[in-house]
Amino acid sequence: MTRTVAIALTATLAVTACGAGGGGNQGPEYTGDTFDWKRYDGQSIKVYVADTGQVESLRAGLAEFTQLTGITVEIEGSDVTSYRQNLPVRLTSRASDFDVMATFPEVDGLQFAKNGWYTDLGPYLDNPGTTHPEYDFEDFRAGIRKAMTVEDKTVTVLWEMQTDLVYYRKDLLKKAGLPVPTTFAEWDAAAATVHDPGNRLYGFALRGIPYQTTTPFSSFLYAHCGEWVTDGRAALNTPEALKAYEVYGQLGAKYGPPGISGFDWPVPSQQFAQGNVFAFLDVNLFVKDLEDPTKSRVAGKIGYTTVPRADCDPAPFVGGWGYGINPFSAKGDAAWYFIQWATGKQMNHALKLTGWPSPRASAWESPEFTQADTTPEFTQVVLSSTESARARMNPPVTPGVEAREIAGLVANKGLEGQTGGALKQTADQQNSKLQGLLDAMR
Repeated sequence: MTRTVAIALTATLAVTACGAGGGGNQGPEYTGDTFDWKRYDGQSIKVYVADTGQVESLRAGLAEFTQLTGITVEIEGSDVTSYRQNLPVRLTSRASDFDVMATFPEVDGLQFAKNGWYTDLGPYLDNPGTTHPEYDFEDFRAGIRKAMTVEDKTVTVLWEMQTDLVYYRKDLLKKAGLPVPTTFAEWDAAAATVHDPGNRLYGFALRGIPYQTTTPFSSFLYAHCGEWVTDGRAALNTPEALKAYEVYGQLGAKYGPPGISGFDWPVPSQQFAQGNVFAFLDVNLFVKDLEDPTKSRVAGKIGYTTVPRADCDPAPFVGGWGYGINPFSAKGDAAWYFIQWATGKQMNHALKLTGWPSPRASAWESPEFTQADTTPEFTQVVLSSTESARARMNPPVTPGVEAREIAGLVANKGLEGQTGGALKQTADQQNSKLQGLLDAMR
């Protein structure tokens, strides 16, 4: 997030706190006076997280948390790639120099659970002595709560809600005289109509780096009735998966900007913001910048719609980054107080007003947000997507990052132009590698 957003968040928190009229150890968003927020007064904790844009805003509110609890907080934020590399190393060494950690269960879940790197948050949530009665965990809808679990245990509380959708240029679609596509075949036809590389306008953009492709590709896979794993066997080379890989690769290879096979996760949205792309399919994290006329040439021209269907119904994924407790920390209880505060209704509401994809239903439903919502079409698409979403954007195989790399390479080769027998050969090779990881799990 930008500094402007952080300042806006601080102001929102201050107004909320003043309006509550509370005092003593009573939290600004809570009305009860029996919960002991000061139980860990004087403790210090360290929060180690992947910075997806929330860290600066967290820092802006820490003075409030310390005033509420007496707990001081140090935040160590790292870019996502470095974080994914460093966290397993620190957990392997049983490091206790941080107390709260970031985790994305879709990627980390099985590996972390197998290695004992998660703290079960269920006992905290179920204990009225550690969780304020107004925390309202049910405010996270069922699909979101499922995305927080690994092996039926709640291991994280999400600070964001990711789901897939399609961003497109309304003006270009209208000029082409086409309705909003609802199938992959219709998007292919629309992209072909708009595609004009001579004028640096490209029909469709997608992620290209192998381990990044699984996020958007999962929507292709499920819509073509495929699965990552079937009956305990890797399924990357089934007819359904191959069709999905073929569609992903050809949509990007035929209509994508130059160099698409090397696109990291932010690049499709950046190309779109520059006015170079008609449409792209990706997560719901880009709308704020895309609708900002100081950052985007297409602000005010953007349409939003759910991911397409093919032989099966559309099935976007739902998930995201969240806070967990380092199992080797000696300050787990104080860490939970931080997580409870950072994922509470007030913080989610304040962040939602800045454009953040809150995982709490109340943040999306608040009158302050609905009255100020400048992209109601986006809101409707995101909320409807979470109703049909599946919490599985990666192969359910450990280690998660390696499994993503294996599965994503097939999509990457499709973007490079592989089709037919060549793509099948790549899928066969990668399927064997994924099966090797599955076998190692047994």
